[in-house]
Amino acid sequence: MKKNYNKSIKLQCATCGADCFFETDEQTGVITCAKCNRVYYGGYDELVNLNQKRIEDEVELTKEEVMKDLNKEIMDVFKKNGFKVR
Repeated sequence: MKKNYNKSIKLQCATCGADCFFETDEQTGVITCAKCNRVYYGGYDELVNLNQKRIEDEVELTKEEVMKDLNKEIMDVFKKNGFKVR
């Protein structure tokens, strides 16, 4: 079974969809999209909230991946122990 299911999800700007053009004001925590200049006064938490659908989709894909890998591993264990598996 895979050892590492850690994922990272790039947060996207809710206005232009850019995912690597953010500038953060270290003092205030305010984030600005450098591509379209949208300002996120709620900072990182606001971006996470606006990207919740993307995050949930990635969680679902990871769950499916884990279940598939786990099922394969269980089947392999049975086969190695002489069980006939369909």
